[in-house]
Amino acid sequence: SSLARAILCQASLDRSAGPATPSPAVLTWSAQRSFQEEMARRSILSVAAAAVMALCLLRTSLAPSFAGSAGLQPAVRGSHVALAAEKRFEVFVTNPSVGARTRMMISPSMTCAEIVERGRKELGFDQPWINNEDFKLYKAEDESTPLKGSVADNEMKPWGPDGTELHLIFQP
Repeated sequence: SSLARAILCQASLDRSAGPATPSPAVLTWSAQRSFQEEMARRSILSVAAAAVMALCLLRTSLAPSFAGSAGLQPAVRGSHVALAAEKRFEVFVTNPSVGARTRMMISPSMTCAEIVERGRKELGFDQPWINNEDFKLYKAEDESTPLKGSVADNEMKPWGPDGTELHLIFQP
């Protein structure tokens, strides 16, 4: 009788404790399953992110640098020591009517006619039926007087905040 009473007390205590809680083995199995699902989601997302990054890199490497680029790069400019020995410096040559622009290394002894010839080639305006004399070279600040003579005669400065930008304009 005391054994029956103890069993009944234990049964009433179990019911008053609330809903049954799962055993530690069940918790471990469900935690493992949710961990595996989370890792699968993360691996899919990381693969997708890597694919998007690869496509972006491919797209930027195949796209032109800017509108109007001729696609041809200027020749390799040589070492800094050689440049310093020749006292060459960089200027920008722009065709304002189409927005084409190129960087050019020039020396003080170079003539404006040589800059026109190189600028036409680098900007893609080197058609054989157009004469070099049909293109005029101006400083960007003053397009009223065409430049003639050498770089030194026209006091051109290396490219920078106060540097030289030249406009190459077709005027037959």
